[in-house]
Amino acid sequence: MLSYRNVLKQSWQITWRNKYLWIFGIFAALLGNGGEYEILSRSLSGDDHAIWPSFYRVIQTGVFGKQTFNNVIQWMNEDILSFLMMSGVVLAILVISCFLIWLIMVSQIAIVNNAGNIIKRKKNNFQDGVNSGTKNFWSILGLNVISKIIICLLLILISLPIIFFVNKISIAMTGLLFSILFIIFVPIAISLSFIIKYAIAYVVVKNSSLINAFKQAWQLFMNNWIISLETALILFFINFVAGLAIALVILAMAIPFLSLGIIVYLLTSEVGFWVIAVLAFISALLLIGVGGAMLAVFQISSWTGLFVELVKNGGTAKIIRVLDYGKKDK
Repeated sequence: MLSYRNVLKQSWQITWRNKYLWIFGIFAALLGNGGEYEILSRSLSGDDHAIWPSFYRVIQTGVFGKQTFNNVIQWMNEDILSFLMMSGVVLAILVISCFLIWLIMVSQIAIVNNAGNIIKRKKNNFQDGVNSGTKNFWSILGLNVISKIIICLLLILISLPIIFFVNKISIAMTGLLFSILFIIFVPIAISLSFIIKYAIAYVVVKNSSLINAFKQAWQLFMNNWIISLETALILFFINFVAGLAIALVILAMAIPFLSLGIIVYLLTSEVGFWVIAVLAFISALLLIGVGGAMLAVFQISSWTGLFVELVKNGGTAKIIRVLDYGKKDK
């Protein structure tokens, strides 16, 4: 029988006993610790409503037009040195961005791989994670990019009534259209995020090809969609509590740092105060970094553990078990 308690306990043990995974967790956290929660928050807050209008306004500026190209050619002819320097800066930013993307993908894969190995009692170390990340980089990058594009398109579709009909129909009708599209497309986007999680696990843990992994992930999700939703809700609650705890610890730390800063300022100089302020900022940053890394490892390990359990033994959703138990009592 599937036990969420066992899956979560196992994930916590993986997180705490294998602290080298926190290094991967720092970068994996940049991908977002919870795709489903991000989808809901972005769709409700309206962040994606501005994507298309903003893009349209950028196009209207003519930045992609012929005049921009002519200006670049003129700049290159008039001041080749500054053009080369700026090109070097842009190239450096591009290289750093590509390296960061590589780090994020490798870190995500490494946690999935090593968590799977730990669960199956196989050898695991830092190098194993890096090797798996390098091996599966393009497949996992493709899955992440495809999911992000599709999810963004779905969320943009939700905003269509606001974009095109806000001045043509009543506010009530616009709200109704938005609600209908929200009910249709948000569940699809959330379902896709679950499928991508399982597809990544199939590629990394089971060595499936990209196409087969997606097909298998689809089937696994369809058979266990309620379990996936229950797991996401549990992890959301854990994320919320952990985030609140980190915020409270930072607030508690701020009091002694502030008191010490004031004392140093009164007894010495303003420089001492700013030294204390910088130390306080670094301490808060370290706490957020370590907390975020641990949460990333815990979350990815939880989904990997759930995947291994579902593939091996299957499972029944908690709500189904409760309803069945109620029927037996009757």
